[in-house]
Amino acid sequence: MRDIVKGGEPRTIADTRLATTTDLRTPARARAAFDQLDKAAVRAALVKEQGWLCAFCMIRIRPEDDKGAAAMRIAHRVPIGAPIEGASEQALTWNNLLGSCEGRERSNRPDKTCDVAQRSIPLTVDPTTPGACARLRYERRDDKRGLFITAEDPAQKKDIEETLKLNTGDLPELREAAFQAFCKLQRAHAPKEYGKPARRAYFAMWVKREGPKLPEMLGVIEYMIRE
Repeated sequence: MRDIVKGGEPRTIADTRLATTTDLRTPARARAAFDQLDKAAVRAALVKEQGWLCAFCMIRIRPEDDKGAAAMRIAHRVPIGAPIEGASEQALTWNNLLGSCEGRERSNRPDKTCDVAQRSIPLTVDPTTPGACARLRYERRDDKRGLFITAEDPAQKKDIEETLKLNTGDLPELREAAFQAFCKLQRAHAPKEYGKPARRAYFAMWVKREGPKLPEMLGVIEYMIRE
């Protein structure tokens, strides 16, 4: 995960929230209001502000597949049906909406992740709060392959490892591969420069070159060159 700078909300959010028929006082009514949104516009806005990366696992997302069908999920950090007071009232709050990958929902694999794994559990970790994701860390674990995401704070650790299940399947190995690919590019760019200072110097140029579609697993690389 990495910090997300929220932009202006799509017009469909405000229009739906201000409609005289909108009622967010119960989960059922809030869900009905949410379903009235122009979901395509919401997905497009989320993808743009997140640099085409899932807010949770940081794999590539896109609003639609090649056939025009939805290819991502609109997640709520505090889900509409979360068992806490006021959850349904945040159904149309832009800062509560995040773009998520499909969490392997279309596959038959049991290791679902991200929004699919979250279900109705509210998250304490909030990538829209500046600096929040700086408290997360990546580590290697004994003989296991890859980089594993965790946190010192028990609630955030539970969010990451249990609720969102961000260390399941091949995600740790994908993180390691992304970091090693970045290091390889840096060494090719400056063969005589080594270590984190060299990687940090190369990083800004590399990200700028990638354009609006940020590199997958970017938060991992940001962490690894910072620590």
